[in-house]
Amino acid sequence: MRKTENLALIIVLMLLAACNTPLTISKADFGESTSSVPPGRLVYHLPKTVVNIEVTARKITEKRGPYYRYSERYLNLSDIIKEDNEYWEIVEARIYTSGIPAPNRIYSIAAEGTPAGAALNLTPDGILQGFNMPADVSFPSPVGASSQTSSYKSEEISFDDIPFTEEQLIKTSSAATAEEVAAEIYNIRDSRRRLLEGDVKNLPPDEGSYQRILEGLNNMEKQYLSLFKGKRQTETRKQVFSFVPEANEAANQVLFRFSGQKGFTQIDDMTGTPVYIEVISEEVTDFPGIQSNPKERTGMIYCKPGKATVKVIDRTKQLTEKEILIGQFGSLHTMPPSLLDSPNTRVGMDPSTGAILNISVQE
Repeated sequence: MRKTENLALIIVLMLLAACNTPLTISKADFGESTSSVPPGRLVYHLPKTVVNIEVTARKITEKRGPYYRYSERYLNLSDIIKEDNEYWEIVEARIYTSGIPAPNRIYSIAAEGTPAGAALNLTPDGILQGFNMPADVSFPSPVGASSQTSSYKSEEISFDDIPFTEEQLIKTSSAATAEEVAAEIYNIRDSRRRLLEGDVKNLPPDEGSYQRILEGLNNMEKQYLSLFKGKRQTETRKQVFSFVPEANEAANQVLFRFSGQKGFTQIDDMTGTPVYIEVISEEVTDFPGIQSNPKERTGMIYCKPGKATVKVIDRTKQLTEKEILIGQFGSLHTMPPSLLDSPNTRVGMDPSTGAILNISVQE
């Protein structure tokens, strides 16, 4: 009986000792390529930062009214569309970043104890996202080098929906019809004035009907006025251009070309004027590589990104400017190996720049 109790006590003490012994979750080693990665290692990339510029352009289509010549004579209108016209203009530009795997920044991790595969967080294309982060971490969709497009198109401009009366339609000349339509506009304005003043004999029975009648008069006047002033419609188009800055490239490069007649054009289409991207780095670090001692454990490698100012310039007009972080302009560092030994340590990283976002210890 005593032997059994002693054996049980020994087992309990061994279990307690095992619980108090820290488990090595990962032992990080790194190499410059995947050509000679030994079996059993996990491979991850640090990101190369992509600068994305979302440009919004607007196509404006103007169509003159059939009675534009009589605008000033009958309605005293001078601000009218006198010629059919169509042109494009850039409305705004927005800068944001994403990440792609850097081919020259690929590293491997060897695991001892608890499998490191459960601890690493990677994006779908293998960029290091964090360590020990919750499983529901969302990964941003990577943006490639090709541009993306979305657009909204307006309907074709027409005057066929104008509610002409019989008296207006039977006129034999455009001048007579224009005079008749102008008279109808003045009648609409007079009816609206009397309605607003409450001087109509039979007011609508409720406030909703009153509002609907008022809106109907306003809409009818707008339709008739378009016969003199003309119509203007817009079509909006957004396009995303991606640019990967390099430390040894010129700071100012052509991002895309834009034409007032065609809108966005191909980069080699000289009918469009160039729109430039300018990336000015505060400090570009020369990467000497991280030296390691094979007899010592090596911590996980991460990137401290460099700062840069990005400008988008349309000839002499600056469309936008933003200060961003760029991974390939930064320097490489290693985390202390002991930091990653605890399964309670969480490290969140930016998959666009490789920067450490937060380090926390869960109780």
